[in-house]
Amino acid sequence: MALIQNKLVVWDWNGTLVDDSFVFVDIMNSFLSSYSLKTISLKNYRDYFCFPVKKYYSSLGFQLTEEEFETLSINFIKQYKKKMFKPLLKTNILSVLNYIESSGCSQIIISAQEQGLLNKSIAHYGLKKYFSKALGLTNNLAVSKAALAKKAVSPFIKKGGKVLFVGDTLHDLEVARFVGASCCLVSWGHNSVRRFSNKKADVVFSVSDLSSFIKNFIMY
Repeated sequence: MALIQNKLVVWDWNGTLVDDSFVFVDIMNSFLSSYSLKTISLKNYRDYFCFPVKKYYSSLGFQLTEEEFETLSINFIKQYKKKMFKPLLKTNILSVLNYIESSGCSQIIISAQEQGLLNKSIAHYGLKKYFSKALGLTNNLAVSKAALAKKAVSPFIKKGGKVLFVGDTLHDLEVARFVGASCCLVSWGHNSVRRFSNKKADVVFSVSDLSSFIKNFIMY
């Protein structure tokens, strides 16, 4: 297959490539219990989770000062580090990564995860070879990855390149539109499909459908 130099696939990490929503639910429920707040199910989580994450905390009943939020964020990362390698990669997602690699199309990761944790995760799952770069945030507050995306992707788009973001949250859609890229949202991640319904977004419900979507993007 001919080398494809004018196409770029930008992957989200948590919930898109790695099937880790349950870890975030477990940790949040420990926080909710400690504050005598109602715990959540996976469905609740996917209905409420959003960026910036502080807004998500508020939606669950937390009333936190900035200092309290930062303390909880630090505690979250401590808990996350203990569980971050328990999830599996999304079933059959490697076949998609292999197809993109074999096509000659570039692929990168842009994540709201802290850079060091992102690097460790990619190494643990043996995925480093697939990505020309992996970009995470410089802190653990999970505010937004829009600035990262703009810096990494906008020059490529300005030169006529075509970019596809693959993610699992409304934030991924917002970031893609912010930089002028296309977006494909997956149904298995950190946001429920119901939240995508009025956003005129492309949504796939299986890895097979995602593969077909990406093949269409690369070839046309």
